[in-house]
Parts: sequence; structure tokens; C-alpha cells
Amino acid sequence: MISAVIVSHNEAKKLKKCLRNVVNWADEVVVVDLESTDNTQSVVSQFKCKFIKHKFVPYVELVRNFAISQCAGDWILVLDPDERLPKTLKINLKRYARSHRRGILNIPRMNYFFGRWIKHTNFWPDKQIRFFSRGDVKWHEEIHSYPQTKYQPIQVPSKTRYSIFHFGYDNFFDFIERQNRYSSIRAREKYRAGHRFSYRSFFYQPLREFLARYIKHRGFLDGKRGLFLTLNLMLYHCFVEWKLLELHRHASQEKLNDQS
Repeated sequence: MISAVIVSHNEAKKLKKCLRNVVNWADEVVVVDLESTDNTQSVVSQFKCKFIKHKFVPYVELVRNFAISQCAGDWILVLDPDERLPKTLKINLKRYARSHRRGILNIPRMNYFFGRWIKHTNFWPDKQIRFFSRGDVKWHEEIHSYPQTKYQPIQVPSKTRYSIFHFGYDNFFDFIERQNRYSSIRAREKYRAGHRFSYRSFFYQPLREFLARYIKHRGFLDGKRGLFLTLNLMLYHCFVEWKLLELHRHASQEKLNDQS
């Protein structure tokens, strides 16, 4: 039995397309909703799905393990509302599940940002642990963290017909807004872990991002999209460090106020 599980927050339009893609393929579809205020529940009611309400969390890794625990299947497919499976991948995932008792598949993902597949800029093949036997994968709670696996995952070939289609950022403003939010979350994670602002990280991490994405992974071949993505991911690292500094300044000021 295969369970597909999707965590969603205010993404009714994309969720509807995702459900259409998997509802007749998976034996069970579970939607975990994070207090959406759009018509998500109405959309889900149009399909044969298990709908579970959960309190809002700012990013999906905090609820991944809970979502998986709500599935009844021996095999779990993890999807986001803005993702789809091509026909060939569906066939091969079912074939794999029927012929194996256990397994973890690291699946390539095609990222469509701003209406175009980003073939370079280190966004391809973008391998993701998304199909696995129950109990063999566990997510950490850090944002964008790689899950913990009980054994070595199987590497699915980096071919488009075996890839998850990810229809991510619709426009530049959406990307900037989300990176700003992610940098705040990452800064708080580093603050709680005891890290402090570092000029080395402030300059080195953006430089590393540029060399990796734009030079090594030939981001320039993605045109203005590659340049935009690279520059904004460089800024992301600067924002993380600067926000970390602000958190320490705020904590120091509060301490001084308490002492006065």
C-alpha cells in the first residue's frame, strides 16, 4: 500500500493540481493542513483524501514526521503542494514498491522557477528523499535539513522522466519574500545553537555561493534567472548573519535593561 502525504498552508490552487496528479495513483492520500485561511478544505473535499488539521508552523520540516505518522501505507511518498509526478516515475515507483520489501529512493527534482526549468545554478538534479518504506526515514527539525535514513538510499537516475516536477516560485517577489522569511528562521536556529555574528561567514558564504552556483554549476546558462537566483542566495547568507547580530544585540540590550 502506498500513501502520499502533502503538507499545505494557503496553497489551495497548487494543492488541487497536486491532488489530481496522485489521487488515482496512491492507495491513500493524506493532506495535513497548517491552519489555512483560503479554500484548502473545500478543495480537499473534492477528492478522496484524509484531511488532518494541524497548528501552524513556519516551515514544513517541523511537521514532516507527524504527517508521515498519519499514513497507513507500507510505502510513503512525500510531496509538496507545488509538486507533480510524471507518468513514467509513477509507474516505476509502483513497480519498485511491489518488488521490494524495503527501500529509500533519492529522486531528482526539476525546479520550475518564474515559468522556466532551471537547468543549472545547482538546481538540477536536486535529489530529494521522497519515497521510502515506513520507518526508514526521519526528518530533523532544522529548516531545509536532509532527513536521517536507516541505510544508503537508492539513487534514481537524473533523467527528466524519473523526476519530480516542482513548480516553485511564480515570480521574483515571491522568491525574495520567502528567502527573507527563511533567513530569519535560520538566524534564530543559529542563535539558539550559540553561534555569533562572523565577518568571515558574512563575506565567505556569499562568495562560496557565487562560485558554486554561477561558476561551477554554470548559473550564467540560466540567463537572468540564474543571475537573479545567485545574487539573492548570496544576500540570503548576508541576511542570516546580520539578523544573527541583531538577535544578540537585542538580547544584550534586554539584559542591560534588566540590570538597570
